[in-house]
Amino acid sequence: MSEAKDPGVGSKYGNVSRIINEDGSYNIKRLGGMHSFRDMYKYLTEIRWGTFFLWTISTYLLINILFAAFYMAGGIEDISGINQKSNYFLNAFFFSVQTFTTVGYGFLAPVGPTAGIISTIEAFIGLMYFALITGLLYGRFSKPSSKISFAKNIILTDFEDGKAIMFKMVNMRNSVLLKASVNCTLLMNDASQNRSFHRIPLELDYIQFFPLTWTVVHKITEDSPFYQLNAEEIKAREAELLVMVEAFDETFAQNVIEKCSFAGSQWIEGMKFKRNFSPNEKGEIELRLNEIDEVEAI
Repeated sequence: MSEAKDPGVGSKYGNVSRIINEDGSYNIKRLGGMHSFRDMYKYLTEIRWGTFFLWTISTYLLINILFAAFYMAGGIEDISGINQKSNYFLNAFFFSVQTFTTVGYGFLAPVGPTAGIISTIEAFIGLMYFALITGLLYGRFSKPSSKISFAKNIILTDFEDGKAIMFKMVNMRNSVLLKASVNCTLLMNDASQNRSFHRIPLELDYIQFFPLTWTVVHKITEDSPFYQLNAEEIKAREAELLVMVEAFDETFAQNVIEKCSFAGSQWIEGMKFKRNFSPNEKGEIELRLNEIDEVEAI
């Protein structure tokens, strides 16, 4: 099998464990890059929902605490309706919340010029803040994203009259994926420890429908870079299989892309993947997503 061109990840960077992490992120630490609003938008649309809501609640509270401190510094007497028997800062905080959210219940209101100026600024910032949150929520919901999960191991196993490399994946969402394709590139040292890329041909690299698991198979022939190698030798050559999957998501009516890699201890031998789907009593196919990693001895 002839060598392939570098797909864009490079190879001359010394001792690196892998190029792509198991979760699909690049094993790259960026230094001195851009730090702009667009980068912040990208970060807030990609973080987990729990982290996003924590960020939203934290900034909401911090902004209102900050403006409550401004009202206290400007003079609490500039706000009418203050309960003299309760904590002044809490009164200022609740007035800030009403101004920031433009609720305005009426029993708290600015009467002095200082409180009026501060509340005018806060009301404007509140409008901008909620417009930003609305845009972020829309961006998070409308952005197509895949949840294709890969088995944690890649297997060197018996196949037909020889050997093959296999890995397994499944769509974790209930969304319908169509016209799925997979592309594999191998980065591995040769016997002289020279690192090179190889395009890996597959038994099946395209499927029309992707409702169940997909076990991707590369049959090892004399032209394969895996020819006459066992799992330990593959590990010793620091092999990393780069995988990219592309499919059409019917829910978003857009293509989605998922990437991952297999390297190091993920290479195993003499095993096979357990089938994690079977028919039930109703004649339906039950797909057990939590069993995608399970293997058994041949």
